Amino acid sequence: MSQTRTLFATTALVVGSTVALTFAGVAAAEPAAPAPLPIDGLQAPGLSAMESLSPAIQQAAGDPSNAAQMLMAAAAAFTQNSDAPMETHNLAAAVSQFVSDPPGVATPVAHGTVAGVPHTPPAGVVPGAAAHLPPGVDPAHAVGPAVEALPPAPEAAVPAPEAAAPAPEAAPAPAPEAPAPAPEAPAPAPEAATPAPEGAAGFGPDAPVKQDFLYPSIGNGCLADGGNAIATAISVAGPAKIPTPGPGPGQTAYVFTAVGTSGPADEQKLPLNVTWVNLTTGKSGSATLTPRDDINPEGPTTLTAIADTGSGSIMSTIFGQVTTTEKQCQFMPTIGSTVVP
Repeated sequence: MSQTRTLFATTALVVGSTVALTFAGVAAAEPAAPAPLPIDGLQAPGLSAMESLSPAIQQAAGDPSNAAQMLMAAAAAFTQNSDAPMETHNLAAAVSQFVSDPPGVATPVAHGTVAGVPHTPPAGVVPGAAAHLPPGVDPAHAVGPAVEALPPAPEAAVPAPEAAAPAPEAAPAPAPEAPAPAPEAPAPAPEAATPAPEGAAGFGPDAPVKQDFLYPSIGNGCLADGGNAIATAISVAGPAKIPTPGPGPGQTAYVFTAVGTSGPADEQKLPLNVTWVNLTTGKSGSATLTPRDDINPEGPTTLTAIADTGSGSIMSTIFGQVTTTEKQCQFMPTIGSTVVP
């Protein structure tokens, strides 16, 4: 009987301890953080294009000799899709336009030539001797149709009355004495010269060539309240003084700013990378964007990188993660085009 009581008491003690530990563990556990809001097509209409074109740029960087063909094929998947959203179509069209006809590298056109078609003066006209119109253009309508003549004004129905007889001249009245001359007014003080307005910041002769990326990026759950953060990305063609220390000739600087976030963490746990390909020279490469103590140290988190892209037409993509003092967040990829002189 005593053994039975002892066994029962031991069992009760073990069960009670287990229950106590279980409830103690539940009470001490921190509540799980809510999952970040997903990024959908309503927030980012061009997300599908970014998710396809960004990997295409990375693949093109690995095979620069076929970069143009690869990017054109990736863009055509959206430009030729009638069901693609308008934002997606426009992004793909912008990439296709930049790849097929990069700005700043057009072939010079000879004087007198339009779109590669030579201009032939009409018979009897010596080129350069006199201005002339192309054949088939009526000179009467060279600057628009002639203004039709207005109809003549109707004649007056009532004849004008004869002029009245002149009135007799009145005797001239004596002229009044001239008043005393008024004292001369003091000469007005010279107006102060208006200072010439200073040139607007960023528009002077030394302003850097700054080019926005084609689409903003979105960080999933990157704000302090768990909301999604918008990020802007720009490229700066060298030579320029910003961002510090400034890109040199043949270099491209990249600036990525997560709007509304706190300052950057001292250590970026996972990288934010930029991959680029020079469509003019066939050169390509990658770089990791990092924070700087002299660029928004208190926020918003801003990461920069300077790459030796060389001069030419550059296609770039930025992708990866950002570590702020409050959050670790993934950013959707974005792409940009840059012309480096």
